[in-house]
Amino acid sequence: DVNRISLINERLYEQHQFKGMNIQSAISAIDLALWDIKGKALGVPVYDLVGGKYRNKIRVWRHVTPTNDQEAYKDLLLKAKEEGFTAVRLNPCRDMEGWSSAKRLATMYNRVAFARELLGDEIDIAIEIHRELNGDESLMLCKSLEKLNILFFEDPIRSENVETLKDFTAKTVVPIAAGERCISIQEFEMMLNAGMRIARPDVCTLGGFTGCMKVCALAEAHHAYVVPHVPVSVINIAASLHMAAVIPNFLIMEPFPPKTFNMALDCMGEYKFKLKDGYMEIPDKPGWGVDLADDLTKKHPCAPLSWKIDK
Repeated sequence: DVNRISLINERLYEQHQFKGMNIQSAISAIDLALWDIKGKALGVPVYDLVGGKYRNKIRVWRHVTPTNDQEAYKDLLLKAKEEGFTAVRLNPCRDMEGWSSAKRLATMYNRVAFARELLGDEIDIAIEIHRELNGDESLMLCKSLEKLNILFFEDPIRSENVETLKDFTAKTVVPIAAGERCISIQEFEMMLNAGMRIARPDVCTLGGFTGCMKVCALAEAHHAYVVPHVPVSVINIAASLHMAAVIPNFLIMEPFPPKTFNMALDCMGEYKFKLKDGYMEIPDKPGWGVDLADDLTKKHPCAPLSWKIDK
């Protein structure tokens, strides 16, 4: 019954005594499908079902991965600027295996400082740590970057212990972003109380659009921004665009890296996402405004996941 989406979401959550990412992802898929069906049944985009658009286009960043090849890194940064992006996100932690802590910290700082000098103050720089540093190294790096006016510092530490996040945020003026692995509004409430300034809800793991809209309101009450987490699929992007369109505290959104973004386009039906000058168009057809390609499973068949214990 698409007229009772919130009730269905809550009942599905209540019926599973053992919660977790898998359960919440399944609930999210059902929730996203219901919103799409309701929008298409009424002939309106989802954003019109929740108050209408707050903005007409969605600002996104360009992914840039720094490497030890300075010229290649420079080319990536300049390409992002030439393509019209007003923000880039960097993960400065890569390609340093076996280095001393001092050398890693100096290199990470220099990578970000190089980007700031090259791009100037017209382009925002966000930093993604992805929980790849220990807490002390992460804090030392964050403190050193304060003078570079970065947009935010994401996932500085693992989030299992919210008290460590509280301790971290108290020691820096840089806005801390986190939450991409949270699966409940209660986790977000604890993290916001711990000083998180940028909430990163994911429509595919937080109970769908219904759960994410609750977190957006919660963040607004804390005067915090929202940056939707968008790692995987066409539906993930579409629903996140609608969410970004209707909330007052939206900051910026991540598209996929170019290779993955192009694969997403290949998975789509007639309508394709439009990205121009650092902004994405909001799909305006009924529901999420997108359809999947008919031959999707042939284009991108399910592939087995292989992994090994040793790096």
